[in-house]
Amino acid sequence: MAEILKQMQPKTIWKSEHGKRRVGMMFFSILLMGFGISVFSFSGMGVDPFTALNMSVSAKIGVSFGFWQMLVNAVLLLIVARFSKKLINLGTVINMVGVGYVCDFFTALYARFLPEPTSLPVRLGLMLCGVILLSLSASLFFTASLGVGPYDAVGFVLHDRTPIPYKWCRVLTDVVCTGIAFLLSGPVGVGTVVTAFCMGPIVSFFNAHVSEKILNASPDAFRPTVHFYDFTRFGGAYISVNGHFAS
Repeated sequence: MAEILKQMQPKTIWKSEHGKRRVGMMFFSILLMGFGISVFSFSGMGVDPFTALNMSVSAKIGVSFGFWQMLVNAVLLLIVARFSKKLINLGTVINMVGVGYVCDFFTALYARFLPEPTSLPVRLGLMLCGVILLSLSASLFFTASLGVGPYDAVGFVLHDRTPIPYKWCRVLTDVVCTGIAFLLSGPVGVGTVVTAFCMGPIVSFFNAHVSEKILNASPDAFRPTVHFYDFTRFGGAYISVNGHFAS
């Protein structure tokens, strides 16, 4: 635990290379992620698997989505801390606490000021906006290299501890979340499927055209064959163009 707290010290991060920019990217990505989920949810066409699970359970037990997601993330964080401390940093904690409450804030605004969308073109537009916003936020968050969200980290831990490729570890966790959400009559829909198939390529696009440029990452920052960002020089990790950590 002392090792985790040491690498999470804001002062150390702030003074590292591109520290201020990375911290700014991380905080903005959390705000954008919560906003993107709220737009996605407002479309009524489903949300990503982990959000669907948490929205389903929180609705059943009568607590806010933000509070329930924070509790689930806290449990996942304890598990991840036991097996892979390298995935945890300041961004992990901010992600754990912030995303759900930002989503709750914007959802409350929609309920108060906006009519529920009924037109299919409008709902599709909102869903696509949600996917794009989530992809951009994920790109910024991963590239800032200040930790991994607790749910994302579960797939990396499974990959490290089993012979299963990361892609299938993530598929497994997403299928479990989607299945439980479906059984609880949660917000599972076409948007959930679109997220699974489209976010990866869109995140890669934003990595190359937005996030990489914010940190002025040059082509020399890539390993030649696997194309990983090398952020270890300022306390980060190797992160691939699709957001996967390299061990």
